[in-house]
Amino acid sequence: MTFPEMLATYITIDDDIRSFLNTQTEKISVKKGTVISDQNTLNRKVYFVEKGLLRSFYFEKGKDITTNFYPENSILANKDTIFEKIPARHSIEALEDSEIVCFRYSKMEELCETSLTIANFSRRVLGLLMTNMERRINSLQYMTAKEKYIQLLEDKSDILLRAPLGMIATYLGISQETLSRIRSEV
Repeated sequence: MTFPEMLATYITIDDDIRSFLNTQTEKISVKKGTVISDQNTLNRKVYFVEKGLLRSFYFEKGKDITTNFYPENSILANKDTIFEKIPARHSIEALEDSEIVCFRYSKMEELCETSLTIANFSRRVLGLLMTNMERRINSLQYMTAKEKYIQLLEDKSDILLRAPLGMIATYLGISQETLSRIRSEV
């Protein structure tokens, strides 16, 4: 699904939105392993994955910890940078060759002041970002490792075939050995 097609499922694509899409968005191709946003930098871009797979991650005590996976039709951004204007806590990396549409959040903010349609578009983008974040927080706080694995199977089963097991294990907050045990039980 293209970015305009995804938007059309939530909002009416009018002249303001068409103009925004034509003048403010950029489609980029990134190779597997490319980091498109580094931890500890200011990056106020919003990304939509049209093709491929991205992940967010950070380093802690020399360990690479995956915080989320973003397959096709996912929207993501460094929320800490967008809302608090502080350096990003996470990096974003392509796990596959990917096609991404991106835009500067600040441009969308500017246009919100003159276009109700763009303001509704902004509200929808922010709603998707917040919903994804809330879902991740709830899984971390209230679910067992097995429940998180089952949720991953239900929501993003293809991730298990597309991402390395070590990244999946850190995403679930468990060791690779525990992941192997859970996989054999499910």
